[in-house]
Amino acid sequence: MDIRYGFTRPDETLETVLDQICDLVAQSGGVGTSWIKENLQKAFLIGYAIHEDRVVGTSTHKYPKERYRKKIETQTGLDLSGYLERGYTAVDPEFRNKGIGLKIIQGLMERSSGQKIYVTIHMDNPWPLQMTHRVGMVLKARFINDRTEHELGVFTNVVQ
Repeated sequence: MDIRYGFTRPDETLETVLDQICDLVAQSGGVGTSWIKENLQKAFLIGYAIHEDRVVGTSTHKYPKERYRKKIETQTGLDLSGYLERGYTAVDPEFRNKGIGLKIIQGLMERSSGQKIYVTIHMDNPWPLQMTHRVGMVLKARFINDRTEHELGVFTNVVQ
């Protein structure tokens, strides 16, 4: 299977690729869709996998919205100021279990060397938890999302 990987800044990312990433993230159903395009356009680095001119996987290192970051900090006692947030990780269902998500996340981590990164993950979602551990991120705190009532873990690449 021919998969090409891209790691680009928002201003280097083709509009058609951004649109496909937005669609893939929205279809994954894991996050709200209100801010996807805006957050991607302001991201630090966008990772994606393309098969036959179609985006089949993505993840992003983005600047978190301050309100969201502060909400996590209030619930966990963590200080996430100065961190990028890994988000919008999604792989097309027909391309799952092929290592695509892991390759994208590894590529983002390598290209974001020196940056502090955090990610929030549902604690009952084994695949993202496994990928997060494989790239060296560690659990720093847990909290309950007041909107969904799911337990979320906050993982960072900073070991302290």
